[in-house]
Amino acid sequence: MITVRRIYTPKPGGGQLTQHLRTLQSATTDAGFPPISIYRKVIGPHGILVTDQKWPSLGIYDEARSKVRNTKTITDIFSKIYPLLASTHVTEIYEDLE
Repeated sequence: MITVRRIYTPKPGGGQLTQHLRTLQSATTDAGFPPISIYRKVIGPHGILVTDQKWPSLGIYDEARSKVRNTKTITDIFSKIYPLLASTHVTEIYEDLE
């Protein structure tokens, strides 16, 4: 099992980021991909949002990436997210040791 974490840092005034990530959360599960959890960073730079998504393995995650990129409902949401960001999101992948 792996966890894919994405860290989103909005530009000042990027207040719609939370709404778009919630829409992404629904669209992701509707498209048959693993659910996304959304977190707001409490300490540190203002406005940072973090998503976590669990996948059975790195191989399955890698195979799904092209499917995600070809899912119009998801790419349409990202086209609204990217203009709100100060820079591209950071992706981290963690391996579950249990």
